[in-house]
Amino acid sequence: MTTKIEAIQKPQQAKSTVRKLAWVSPLAMLAAIIANLGLYAAAGAVYPEVTAWQGAGVGQIVGANIVYLLIGTFVFALVARFSAKPARHYLILATIGLLLSLVLPISAGFGYGAPGTIAPGMATVVTLSLMHVISYAISVPLFNRLVLA
Repeated sequence: MTTKIEAIQKPQQAKSTVRKLAWVSPLAMLAAIIANLGLYAAAGAVYPEVTAWQGAGVGQIVGANIVYLLIGTFVFALVARFSAKPARHYLILATIGLLLSLVLPISAGFGYGAPGTIAPGMATVVTLSLMHVISYAISVPLFNRLVLA
């Protein structure tokens, strides 16, 4: 049973979380986009096949970061609202999401990509997988530390 104080604090905490997410989420997106484009450019300089593969480009990298981090923001808001231990629970959910997201670049490497695309080489698969890890490594700590602080 909740007390009156707890019942009042929960909506106020939810409003505070949404207010913080309004600036932390775009910050995480921007940081992840910059880091991933940097990795993409560096990997492309060393392994030209990375930037030559038609399945990934600057537009896809920017778009994917925005879409996936919007999903992450929505999940974080739900976890922060309903969980007694939001940082821990979000870390667990985000880690599961990261592992599931790695299925896409790895399966593309085995030839199960979009129809009409050539299977990427190992350097491209590793680069794409690292991009997922970079987005995770940037966004999860930002959400947990800046929003829940």
